[in-house]
Amino acid sequence: MTKFSPYWWEDQPKYSESNGIPVKADVVIVGAGFTGLSAAITLAKSELSVIVFDSEEIGFGASTRNGGMLGSGHKVSPQQADKKYGLDIARKIHKEANASLTFTTNLIKDNNIDCDLQICGRLRTSWVPQDQVSMSENLNKLKAIDHFNSKMIDPNLMSESIKTHLYFGGQYYQDHGSVQPRKFHYGLHQLAIDSGAKVFGNKPVKKVTRLSTDEKDGFIVSISNKTINCKNVLIATNGYTRPTLSKYLSRRILPVPSYIITTDEIGIERVNALIPGGHCIVETRKRYCYYRPTPCGKRIMIGTRAAMHSISAEKALPILQKTLSEIFPELDGVKVSHCWTGFTGFSFSMLPNLGSHNGIYSAMGYCGNGVAMAPYLGHMAALKILEPDKKVTVFEDTSLQSRPYYFGKPWFLPIASVYFKVYDKFDNYRRNKYL
Repeated sequence: MTKFSPYWWEDQPKYSESNGIPVKADVVIVGAGFTGLSAAITLAKSELSVIVFDSEEIGFGASTRNGGMLGSGHKVSPQQADKKYGLDIARKIHKEANASLTFTTNLIKDNNIDCDLQICGRLRTSWVPQDQVSMSENLNKLKAIDHFNSKMIDPNLMSESIKTHLYFGGQYYQDHGSVQPRKFHYGLHQLAIDSGAKVFGNKPVKKVTRLSTDEKDGFIVSISNKTINCKNVLIATNGYTRPTLSKYLSRRILPVPSYIITTDEIGIERVNALIPGGHCIVETRKRYCYYRPTPCGKRIMIGTRAAMHSISAEKALPILQKTLSEIFPELDGVKVSHCWTGFTGFSFSMLPNLGSHNGIYSAMGYCGNGVAMAPYLGHMAALKILEPDKKVTVFEDTSLQSRPYYFGKPWFLPIASVYFKVYDKFDNYRRNKYL
């Protein structure tokens, strides 16, 4: 019987709670995901007193619900970034994408975090032949910006990586990898605690109030019937940013759901036969499927856009099963062990941002690419708090934008779901023209 909770949560140790909420701290961080914990580690190691609050149980959010794909890259191409921000910033945006992968990979290795890290590579598959041409052109531009360990895969060689007839070639990212995200998050939590940070779950922050017009005077952070006096505040809630916490940020981050299933155990041999390269795989089509072997090698995990708006995991299950059997007809009828959902945080610029509004710092907007970028930007946010007059990342230039029709509740996402359903049919039509 399918469990409607994340596969990654099975048989994992419980998080330890810190004792006693202090009345004062140097920094209060709102959000105990990858971003918040990474920031807490850097700040605590710099001998600042740090408190991290999460509105739910520790480990509840997207940091333990994602696909665990560790990679670089953005949903904005070098050409798009150049047009919007200029060549210099465009180059830095894509250099820092590589830097985020290096940072997070080294964070895991240097601290011996037991999270099933595998440098297995990632394959981006071409849904139509034109996608292969576009990716090749984009790759040449990326290599002109920075060292980029990637290559194009000829359609005739795709069977060495994946056994399906859906795709017209692909692009292989050799340095990309995968983790068990709940284990990674647990490891970051332990590091934060060991560094001296205090982390509390089930403590929603009700309000952040400035003590005066002078930012140096700090803030009062209110949780239920308690208040904490602090010098700085970092909001790191991404797709779980509530309007009651910050109207400013909730107008600038869209909570877009993602849906994932894992198969029952089908055996290492069968998984290897279907994904002989052992890679993480993503698609170019708008439906945006992503899939990989689980760390044990006996199951396949697949995520996709079952809807743009929030629907239940139970409702999403048949959509995901249909997508799985479309990619691998041999798995038609295979039972699903787990099906779950969680919220990613999308910015309107489609890029992450490190910013400050009314003296309150924020780091968010990963657009589905947060496994490597969120720990990196959390670290950068900590450096910014330590040296506020110093520019620490190009993502200070990718300002969070709002829209006049959006006030924190994405009423229009059901309409977007209809649009993407129509686009899915158009995508299939385009593809079928080449068969």
